[in-house]
Amino acid sequence: MHGRLISDERVRPAVLALLFASVLSLMMLGGRTIFAGRLQLSFYIWNLVLAWLPLLFSVRFYRLDAIHPPRTGWLAVWAVPWFLFFPNAPYLVTDMLHLKSRDPVPKWFDLTMMMSFAWTGLILGYLSLLLMQEVVRRRKGRAWGWAFAGTMLALSSFGIYLGRFLRWNSWDVLTRPLGLAGDVAERLDFMKHPEMTIFCVTFFTFSILSYATLYALTHLHVSAPAVPPAGS
Repeated sequence: MHGRLISDERVRPAVLALLFASVLSLMMLGGRTIFAGRLQLSFYIWNLVLAWLPLLFSVRFYRLDAIHPPRTGWLAVWAVPWFLFFPNAPYLVTDMLHLKSRDPVPKWFDLTMMMSFAWTGLILGYLSLLLMQEVVRRRKGRAWGWAFAGTMLALSSFGIYLGRFLRWNSWDVLTRPLGLAGDVAERLDFMKHPEMTIFCVTFFTFSILSYATLYALTHLHVSAPAVPPAGS
């Protein structure tokens, strides 16, 4: 329906920047470990790895979509795991709940390090969503693209709740499907779970605010009119 607004040439530097941000975050954790003399907050390493998965899936999906015509089966191979692992990226924001004083490391250092991981995870997730939204926009139009993005952000807020408070993981869809389905079905009655509802609405609001801001900033020059050369 529409041409691609995001070329592969524009995706590569964004991925490299996120790789650089990930390395810096891990270096902060490594420096903290050396200073403290012991490894603490090691879960950040695994959570960062999980945050990278949706981006890797979406990049592959985005490239396959450029094939004319793309094979629907191959698209699903990458779209389904993207959907399941997408909440792992913004999930890093909730890891800041672990912030507390841990001698001998200053609390301000832990706050800065946690913000670094949270920001990296958030942008990893949003870049992956941006690529998926671009596929929907190209095929169905701008309105459908934004409907897709909003739906994914809402579902990811619920997924983050399942992971943070009920301790479910993305792979539990395969390893413990009945238990996960039962927990999800039981919580569809939002009136019985006001704290869950408030969390999901609050995180969804934060997600829409931050994603829309990122989208606007990354599209500042997309529609810029061509400037004719002087004297023409």
